Amino acid sequence: MNPLNDIKFVKTNGGMGRTAASEDPISGLIFGGFGASVLTFGTATGNLKGFEAIMDTSTPPAAVSHIRKFEYREELAEAGIEETKPGEGSGTNSALTDTEVAKNVLYYHISEFFRMNPEGTLYVMIKAGDNNVAAADLTVLQNFANGAIRQCGVFDTNSTPLTPSALQAVLAGENSLEEDHKPMSVVLTYDGSSATLTALKAASLATAGNCNVSVLIGCDGDATRASYLDNGTVDFSHYGCIGVCIGAISKAAVNECIAWVQKFPLGLTAPALFNGQLIKNVSTEVQNKLNDNRYIFVRTHVGNADNYFNDSHTCDVATSDYAYIENVRTIDKACRGVRANLLPYLNSPLKVDATTGKLDAPTVAFLETTASKALEDMEKAGELSGYKAEIDPDQNVISTSQVEVIIKNVPTGTMRKVNVKIGFTTSLS
Repeated sequence: MNPLNDIKFVKTNGGMGRTAASEDPISGLIFGGFGASVLTFGTATGNLKGFEAIMDTSTPPAAVSHIRKFEYREELAEAGIEETKPGEGSGTNSALTDTEVAKNVLYYHISEFFRMNPEGTLYVMIKAGDNNVAAADLTVLQNFANGAIRQCGVFDTNSTPLTPSALQAVLAGENSLEEDHKPMSVVLTYDGSSATLTALKAASLATAGNCNVSVLIGCDGDATRASYLDNGTVDFSHYGCIGVCIGAISKAAVNECIAWVQKFPLGLTAPALFNGQLIKNVSTEVQNKLNDNRYIFVRTHVGNADNYFNDSHTCDVATSDYAYIENVRTIDKACRGVRANLLPYLNSPLKVDATTGKLDAPTVAFLETTASKALEDMEKAGELSGYKAEIDPDQNVISTSQVEVIIKNVPTGTMRKVNVKIGFTTSLS
């Protein structure tokens, strides 16, 4: 049957150039073990629920850690993670038990992550029993998330905390997450109860190449908050505000510094160092030294009632192109995007000029355009100031089966310091 004459429309899709939801906010948090039998997992009342056990290779296998994905704050209750206030515990004289303190730790840092970024996604790993966090746990968690995690916090309960170099070795280099196309930035915090200003002033974190790791020594020193995390037997109050920090990174565009005053007020009650010293009692001279040593902590600004991170240092040297978290996140996003666009053409045939045997002009133009697509999107989003992808056509691809692409990115800047010249004059002419 022939339909009546008419004008028909076929709706096309994709012409507006809209992109899928960004994976930049996907984050992780790894907690060291809180003690044997302190936390139990399963379906029984009082257990943590919805966590997948990660087993070791012993016979029979034993759980070494547990992982769950959180997409909103309300899932905490579903997971059995609830806050118990002092005086409302189930211990003697209503004291908090070790289990209640451990759950308070989880509740505080996870809920703070979602306070900073309600749109974030968080993969939480909890080490079983007394197990300490190991550098290899970064790989386990990232693989669990299928490589989606962009930033991860490490809450290290070990009496001898992990070093930035140990974490960096897993993140970048030979047989690393970066080599496996799963890069991420990591922020480490640990028990700072015995940390002195003298020791922190003497310990610079700057080590060439340690660009994927940062160390957080700032926390909320509010006594009420601390009492939720300390029952006199175990004390987890002397750790950095890792949930706040990862939440801020998750909220930030990849090129944004988490110390940006306008966008990242932290709202902590009593900004402090993780040894308990309120930042208002730490001299400017000492704060400058801690900043020079490349620690991340919480500071205040005169004339502003809120509090903020001092900067976004990595443990790399100050002269590195990757001295700040936003530098690393920007280049990692560029690498992921360029790879995703070029990957479909891996092992594809390459047209060459029949006379020279080199790459022909249309092939060069196509590959340069393909490599540039992700960078174009980043520039439109304000994450790059500019970019250029170049391929030298004078490459003998028939002999080498290899194409070299050179990509130049112009980053955005960060206004870390402002110099204002001010004075009086007799006229404005």
